[in-house]
Amino acid sequence: MKHSYSFPILLTSLLFVTIALSALNTQVPLWLEKDQFSLGQIGLVGSSYFAGNLLGTIMANWLISHFNARYTYTYSCLLFAIATIGLSFSMDFYSWAIWRFMIGMACAVTWVVIESCILVTGTVRTRGKMLAVYLTTYYIGTVLGQALLRYFPQEILYFGLVITLLMALAILFILLTHYKLPKRKKSGLNIVPMILNKPSRIGLIGCMIAGMLIGSLYSLLPVYYSHLGYSDSQVANWMILLILSGVIAQLPANWCADKYGRRVVLLIESLIMLVACVLLVFNLFDVFAIILLGTTIYTIYPISMAWACSCVRKQDIVSMNQAMLLTNTLGSLIAPAIIAYVMDITNNSYLFISFAIISLYFIILLVYKRGANAQLSKSP
Repeated sequence: MKHSYSFPILLTSLLFVTIALSALNTQVPLWLEKDQFSLGQIGLVGSSYFAGNLLGTIMANWLISHFNARYTYTYSCLLFAIATIGLSFSMDFYSWAIWRFMIGMACAVTWVVIESCILVTGTVRTRGKMLAVYLTTYYIGTVLGQALLRYFPQEILYFGLVITLLMALAILFILLTHYKLPKRKKSGLNIVPMILNKPSRIGLIGCMIAGMLIGSLYSLLPVYYSHLGYSDSQVANWMILLILSGVIAQLPANWCADKYGRRVVLLIESLIMLVACVLLVFNLFDVFAIILLGTTIYTIYPISMAWACSCVRKQDIVSMNQAMLLTNTLGSLIAPAIIAYVMDITNNSYLFISFAIISLYFIILLVYKRGANAQLSKSP
């Protein structure tokens, strides 16, 4: 790359955005809970963020083609800051949902810009390493956001001003880079054949399940711990433990998937997740159970991505990536609202009961996949 310093500057900008997003994702459910919103409404506000992710992902390429990458990123950061300050003027459910929807759009566009810059400037030999560093930076920013949350002001308006400062730093750093993305032609990527591709179906289902689980955790786990009587700083500590467990498990889980097969690793992870959910439902070994939950939930998505991409031709990988992002976002959009509604009419433990049901469903699919393969190998 001509300007080799652009990549670390890009990651520094990402770090500021991720810290802001991580802190906000935990704080919003706590604000809603203190304002006595129902769990169903809190889940719908969480889903509105992921609906914004979906629209932002669809619009990102159009925005990049009309503006350059750095200005598209800048406008997205400005939207993030404005929408966060807008939360302080939210008086009802609809205003909260609208502002969170805008924040979701802004985040999705920034991710597309960053990933596109990496894919365009990286070579075949360096692209994988650059993406690994990108994901590591994202997870570090997520953990830092949780760790720094206790130092953020609790008043929504002042919280929004801190977010604005972080967005200003992100904009400053992105403008110091020299990224230019090629304008895309209007040949739409055909996603439907990727979704209907049978060999990659389990991988796509895994991507959707990962979205359902992670989306529900970010939207509802802070409320779950708040209902148990934990302070905001204690809630942040639980979130740090969950996310750190997922970060530490990334390399070992993906190494095992390459060595022993993705189906086997996903099956073992689903079984471990089922055990973790049972422990959490009965309030047994909570710390151990959260560690197990983090190590499994955060590794399902990359392994499922690898599975789905391995089932298509090289020229179809971009379309498959779009299909995976679509299914993952749809899972994140639907699950928090449904699970929150059932939690509202039953009890908080349904959060983990629902995770247990999802993991059991995935176990059945993976076992059936093995049986189908065995039956196919026996046929003449």
